[in-house]
Amino acid sequence: MPAFPQQYTSTVSHWQATNRGPGSLWDHGRNDVLPADADIVIVGAGVTGVSLAYHLTRPGMKKRKVVLLDAKDVASCATGRNGGHIGPASWDVMGNLIKPLSQGGGGVSEEDALDVLFFEQDTLDLCEVIVMRERLDVDFWRGYRLNVATTPEGVEESKQTLDAYHRAMKRSAKHGHRHLDSSAIFDAAEAERISRVKGALAMKWTPSGSWHPHRGVTALLKKALENKDFSFYSWAPVASLKEYRGGWTVDCAERGVIRSKQVVLATNGYTRHLFPDDFAANTGIAAHLTPYRGHAGLVVPPVTYAGDKSLEGSYGIENGPYLIQTPHAGVVLGPFNATVVNTFGTPRDLYGLEDDSIVVPKFREWLTNYCRENYVGWGPEVEGEGLARAWSGIMCHSVDWRPLVGEVPGKAGMFISAGYNGHGMATIVNITRCLAQHLVTGVRDERLPRCFDISQERLDRAAAECLPLLPPESKL
Repeated sequence: MPAFPQQYTSTVSHWQATNRGPGSLWDHGRNDVLPADADIVIVGAGVTGVSLAYHLTRPGMKKRKVVLLDAKDVASCATGRNGGHIGPASWDVMGNLIKPLSQGGGGVSEEDALDVLFFEQDTLDLCEVIVMRERLDVDFWRGYRLNVATTPEGVEESKQTLDAYHRAMKRSAKHGHRHLDSSAIFDAAEAERISRVKGALAMKWTPSGSWHPHRGVTALLKKALENKDFSFYSWAPVASLKEYRGGWTVDCAERGVIRSKQVVLATNGYTRHLFPDDFAANTGIAAHLTPYRGHAGLVVPPVTYAGDKSLEGSYGIENGPYLIQTPHAGVVLGPFNATVVNTFGTPRDLYGLEDDSIVVPKFREWLTNYCRENYVGWGPEVEGEGLARAWSGIMCHSVDWRPLVGEVPGKAGMFISAGYNGHGMATIVNITRCLAQHLVTGVRDERLPRCFDISQERLDRAAAECLPLLPPESKL
């Protein structure tokens, strides 16, 4: 096998550790011979690749021979290492997404931002429909996320983006009829009482969800495997892709070569390695997508936060974590990138890193201390409580804050869905529904936000206008 990405023996997440039974799909197809040909090859068996396979194999879809490959195991990537959230954006899209590229934003219009907001709301609905329809036992929960502001600047930004959202909705012919089920509290005492976060100054509720991501993706993969025209092969890393007679050859080194009419890269943080020329020149797709390493952990709470005193809802806390309450094990949390940069680290602790075999000590320390230092009445932790497991994982930053979805310019038959900025579960299952329709019909699915489309113009504009993640003058 090629050295990358097999050089790292990855840390094991809570989700991966709790899906090791006989119903899991570890090593599935590892020793099987790869087929010589396919209609569609999907590279990457995280939630993008697996949900795409699920959509392509539903009854009524045009028959296609579909092959799914992964360099390691199902959900060995960020999907199996994330925070468990299915957390749509709220009116905060009116901040970062519409900010100019030259100021570090997404550079989209108000209407584009609303497209993204309601696409993410629809994704949560779609996930719930699939889980209920297929009767998946994946710890799916739907409720509300508490977004907590802890600085005056955070409060002011929330007020400004809320006002911008209301103005945009009044002007929107497309979305003006829709409703975002959310509310806000700008009274500090009430925000702290409800959220139980020390020093909370304001908060908002927005629709959200969570699930056990490893069990969830495994369950979708099992559904896809019921279709005889679909197959999955673990430990089949793709060494290279080459155009061949109107299609593609997918070279998996000693595992074999597959010729396919279409290929879909569901490789997120590792995508740049499949564009070696762009990677070497720091151009195109490889320049647009940058891997970064995140950390997360499982914390077993003391009895003061157990039973009917457990946290309600999921959380996003300014200068703190994204966090969910699991049904049984405790809470899973991890620091936002902004938290790392603002409170205990630097951009170099995040960006350009692909090694998920380690837990960096200062991240472990942060995970150990956050809940007991920041939740009101958390109380002392006895042996067996507190941080039970920590892990790392590789995500993907899109330089203009939007995923790249669609056919690669100049490479007919090659498609990508990648670059979710750590926010993938809020969009992916809906993105792949749209992408499946595009692959089968040849026609773009209009449910997909236009600002997600890949074009040479978008790549060129981002290269010319976006701020570098690590400025040359940085002293880091």
